Amino acid sequence: LAVLLGAILVISGPTVIMPLLRYLRPGQNVSAVLKWEGILIDPIGAILALIVLEIILTGNSTGGAALQTAGILFKSIVFGGALGAFGAWVMMQLLRRHILPDHLHIAATLGILAVVFLVAEIIQINAGLVSAIVMGAMMANQCKADISHIFEFKENLTILLVSFLFIILSAGLDLAAFSGIAWQLALFVVILIVIARPLAVFTSARNSKLNIKEKLLLSSIAPRGIVSASVASVFAFRLMADGYGGGELLAPVTFAVIFGTILASSIIAPLLIKGLKISRMNPQGVVFLGGQIWIRDIAALLSEKGIKCLIIDGNKANIAYAKRKGLNAVYADALAGSFLDDTDFSEFGYFTAMTADDNYNILVALRLSKSFGRAGVFILPTPNTASKDRKQSQHLPGRLLFDTAATHDRIAELYDNGKVKLVTLDEDIERRKFTDKFGKDSLPLFAVGPNGGVTVITTDNKLEFKSGTELVVLVANKTE
Repeated sequence: LAVLLGAILVISGPTVIMPLLRYLRPGQNVSAVLKWEGILIDPIGAILALIVLEIILTGNSTGGAALQTAGILFKSIVFGGALGAFGAWVMMQLLRRHILPDHLHIAATLGILAVVFLVAEIIQINAGLVSAIVMGAMMANQCKADISHIFEFKENLTILLVSFLFIILSAGLDLAAFSGIAWQLALFVVILIVIARPLAVFTSARNSKLNIKEKLLLSSIAPRGIVSASVASVFAFRLMADGYGGGELLAPVTFAVIFGTILASSIIAPLLIKGLKISRMNPQGVVFLGGQIWIRDIAALLSEKGIKCLIIDGNKANIAYAKRKGLNAVYADALAGSFLDDTDFSEFGYFTAMTADDNYNILVALRLSKSFGRAGVFILPTPNTASKDRKQSQHLPGRLLFDTAATHDRIAELYDNGKVKLVTLDEDIERRKFTDKFGKDSLPLFAVGPNGGVTVITTDNKLEFKSGTELVVLVANKTE
């Protein structure tokens, strides 16, 4: 029974890890390891647990059982992988050739997935899970068809199903089962978190490129999720039905581990991130889409205040000028398929689209809104939004920068006759006096608080002139 429990607890929790990663933002290396650990270990753990269960129920632990186990694992991987790849290929053909109307894409994906899963399960128990993962991985990593709408549906469906399943499974628990093993269970969970997980991480990653800080962070994040809970519940039912002693403890122990590991990951990981300075859960870095001269000046001033800045532009000259100024700049097309995979945004909390092409700004903002959230995406007003049509601006993928009249052409015109400068505010400067001093056409762009936090000035927030705040301002007069 201990071996069976160990096999079940091999299974990680991708449904728990992904929201945790979005909250923690631990960096590209750690995120990639945890994401793929959760995805790949699910079918392996489920198959391993099934093999152990069959050995327990049949009472066969000889060499023949080992050979049978290897055969089950081989068939699950081969048949599941082949069927999953076939399902992904069929779906890609339907999407690439535009055989299906858009409103049937999600239904067709679910239908093909269900068929692939059922056929794989008929051939070999638990091969369906392998087929589903292979199909999903192939569809997610192809670049020949847009599946963003399918991915969004999957995210929403996952939240609903996982929440529903946890309620159903936990409702069947007998709380009396915890009473006699409370302290032993607590000790077991502590050993898993403090000893077993760090030992597994440092052993498996000893020849990797991960540094010691990243390994420590990986050691603190190992939540179990809905797959462990469902497998434990089903297996406990089978053990009790066959009269196997101790089977009634399998589900309570697994749920205790799920609760303990999720709680520990949510508490320990943020403290480690803060102490090791690996990443920030509230990153203040600013990404600038566009490398014009006035954007370079803004980035230079923010960099002087310790704010991490990144300039992205498809103009090589703008990138060259930015690098000569000592700025972090990347030559890239933000709409390219590999852009999101090649760029690490873990240290950035704000994305500003400020190129001269309004349509390009909107398209990139729409794409990046999933990474930064709509509250962290900003675009320049267009001539249409400059008319103060609030209903129209509400449908944009980001918040409007600076002022409703601050279009790209207007800012460029102001910069030609003025400059970008840093202004430190005190008690004596009010908004009216600020306007009188720098001119009514001057634009406050960014605010840096005494604690180093950044505020992007937008049309929907009111500027507060608190003492000690430093403003990045576009003044309309070069002599100011």
